[in-house]
Amino acid sequence: MDPNWLGDHVGDARLRIVDLRDSDAYADGHISSAMQLDLEDLGQNLNGCDNVLLPPDEFERVMARLGVSHRDTVVAYDDHWGLPSARLIWALGHYGVRSVGVLNGGWDRWQEEGRPTSRGPGSDGAASGGTDEFVARPDPDVAADYGWIVDAVARGGVTLLDTRSQAEFDQGHLPGAISWDWFNAVPARSWECSREAGELRSELAALGVHPSDEVVAYCRSGMRAAHTYVVLRNAGFGRVRLYDGSWQDWDRRGT
Repeated sequence: MDPNWLGDHVGDARLRIVDLRDSDAYADGHISSAMQLDLEDLGQNLNGCDNVLLPPDEFERVMARLGVSHRDTVVAYDDHWGLPSARLIWALGHYGVRSVGVLNGGWDRWQEEGRPTSRGPGSDGAASGGTDEFVARPDPDVAADYGWIVDAVARGGVTLLDTRSQAEFDQGHLPGAISWDWFNAVPARSWECSREAGELRSELAALGVHPSDEVVAYCRSGMRAAHTYVVLRNAGFGRVRLYDGSWQDWDRRGT
């Protein structure tokens, strides 16, 4: 999401802005009308795996606190190249919200450009939002679990993209996975979330990854892979899934 667009639409009735920085940073200054959300509030520990996405009922409660419904456009931002924001954006997509975006350049670019900010705690999202309730409607096409991956690898035609560091990859990875560190997407010396889409498509094509492929991104727990999920979708990859639990889940099964 471009900062110019967001600047023109701050205050729109159906726009929800979510700040994924910590509460102290948020209190020191944030985009007007933004609600603060800790990244940890989106996940749980499940079967020994950290940060697994909340089940539908618990996710609904978090969205109710933020005043988010399916009719809203949600823009998320942070100060870490969009990494925490991407996790929220994937989670919203997983539960059926389509009008979503990561603020390109995040808080750092917003400040650098001298755009207006607010200080102190924000208003309660549920009170300031509309009357619509958030109802989780899981989309089976944006996530992959262990069973889905095993079946997909057996029948062929799926590309597994490991977004951890090369050192992590060398210590163990899913069968046939391609190593591509999530930070490869970030432009050098920039606050931007992603390099130009054409550059990314060319780089990935050299590794055998194409926009027409069905791609499953994974990392250690699904955080870094969420950034890659958003980047690939933005670059024109239409069939991208995230393996929630990622290497933690695969490794605990002894596969």
